[in-house]
Amino acid sequence: MQVRHMKLAGRQVTGHVVETEADLPAFADWASQHKEFGFDNETTSLDIYKPGFRLRVSQFSAGAESWFLPVERHPRFAWYAEKTLRWADRLYIHNAPFDLQVADRCLGVPLGETFPKTTDTGVLSRLVDSRARREGGTGHTLEELVEIYIDPVAAEQIKGSVRQQCKDLKLKKAEYFEKVSLDDEIFQMYSLMDPVLGWVLAKTLDKKIPSSARKLIRYEHELARICTEISKKGFLLDREYTKELIFNLSLDAEEALQTIEAEVEALDLDPDDFNPSSNDQVAEVLRRLGHTEFKKTPSGKDKVDDALLEYLADKGMDFARGIKEYKKAIKWSSTWPEAFLANADEDGRCHAVINTMQARTARMSITGIPAQTLPSSDWMIRRCFLADEGEVNASVDYSNMELRVMGALAPDPVMIDAFKRGLDLHLLTAQAAFGSHITKDDKERKYGKGANFAKAFGGGVNAIVEQFGLPQKAAEAVVKAFDDTYKGVTKFSKKLQKQARERGYIETATGRRLYVDKERPYSALNYVVQSSSRDITGAAMIRLDKAGFTPSMRLPIHDEILFSFPEKEAHRLAHEAGRLMTQTINGLDIPTDPEVGGRSWGSLYGADY
Repeated sequence: MQVRHMKLAGRQVTGHVVETEADLPAFADWASQHKEFGFDNETTSLDIYKPGFRLRVSQFSAGAESWFLPVERHPRFAWYAEKTLRWADRLYIHNAPFDLQVADRCLGVPLGETFPKTTDTGVLSRLVDSRARREGGTGHTLEELVEIYIDPVAAEQIKGSVRQQCKDLKLKKAEYFEKVSLDDEIFQMYSLMDPVLGWVLAKTLDKKIPSSARKLIRYEHELARICTEISKKGFLLDREYTKELIFNLSLDAEEALQTIEAEVEALDLDPDDFNPSSNDQVAEVLRRLGHTEFKKTPSGKDKVDDALLEYLADKGMDFARGIKEYKKAIKWSSTWPEAFLANADEDGRCHAVINTMQARTARMSITGIPAQTLPSSDWMIRRCFLADEGEVNASVDYSNMELRVMGALAPDPVMIDAFKRGLDLHLLTAQAAFGSHITKDDKERKYGKGANFAKAFGGGVNAIVEQFGLPQKAAEAVVKAFDDTYKGVTKFSKKLQKQARERGYIETATGRRLYVDKERPYSALNYVVQSSSRDITGAAMIRLDKAGFTPSMRLPIHDEILFSFPEKEAHRLAHEAGRLMTQTINGLDIPTDPEVGGRSWGSLYGADY
């Protein structure tokens, strides 16, 4: 057995490296004396379900003593790691969903057994300060938290040791954890320190959580468990359709490229020297074709974005249409179907990574299956995913969630009454701005919609002009009409701004503390609306879990949850899920719209299968 000595905040940390089976009784004797452990794993990659993924090392600590079990070397080491996880009453882990999924997949310890006794320091850190480092907060990576709360020298060593090792071994960081020798001293010390840091951070951060937010600790861990179960289950990929889609997108790209080359050649330019992905070259061709009005990039160059290309294509410019379609085909193929095939597991399932508290408002984000960034209303990419055999996809989403939450929290009597009576809120705002003669078919309704959503999402006049294409005067008129019509919301927003200026933060009804930038106090309303909407969805997921729906959940997507239900029971189950998700705030229902589709996710967006 190797013994490694390290320093953390001036105190000695003793690490034990198990090398042979003869060292295991000493580990077992140590573990038997403890019921609480810091825990961590070292793996070949972060893609848990990708073929070839391996668990290399499991590490346990109790305070300043740490143990390194090279489970990759022999099943006996893995057995001791498994038994210790089961023996533990409490586990302290940084970003627990990853390590607990690894333990589930590689050590056979189910999530349902480990999650209830886990404290995730990633969760605790976000309840202390939800901001990322770039937003002025503490940040949430292990290194960032150690730097702020424990020992900046140790934090730099954590980053620096691996970075230097990669240089010395001539390995990329993505390769390092797969290829570095388990006997490497630097790797051993790096690994031994991680569970110690998890232990110390858990004890430190727990004391810093505001009293108002303490009730969220268990709630957030429950929500993380549910989302981790969803990640583990995965979403079935239609491999044949996905391959066909990649082929069709390549044909689209080739056809668009032919259009581009013909237009370039007509200008007496050499198509072989033209790169359709070059902003500068595309801008030069557009100038030669007569377009001279460009917005500028931060560096001062002419900007060529999707909005400009779409504008010019609508005016009949074939070159702009070709560039737009070429970029779309290339981007869509590499971003989605190609990535889906590359990341699917042995059973043809893709596993979303659901970051349950990613934004400063605690809104979730999803990678792996980037459901939140897919093109709205498009079925082509969503068609890649299937309900399980004998099942169909169903969606339950909230109706006008942000606007209802905003009206209910204010509370605003006009907005609440409009929703209760089933009135068109966008039309109501437009009529307040432009007159009662405005109808749902008039363009002014779009202006009302722009004002409503801008208020809910933290925008003002400039945001409405930019995002909805309103003239400046129309945007000013509709914002004034909103403020005059929904006086409860206006008053609530001013109250939040006052709190933000005085304290630097606001608190939601659930007790969550949200820091507000001093120069942007107007964003307080948006933060409350977004955070409260997220917590409505989160609370609904916990109710669904208690009712047994978690095995059927596939993705939480903002204010929507996607399910895979047995075909014969799909309508009943979708409406029951919708009933469980419905919530009332200050007398106003936040209702749901259950919808049942076919076998593919795309069927909910117009696909015929």
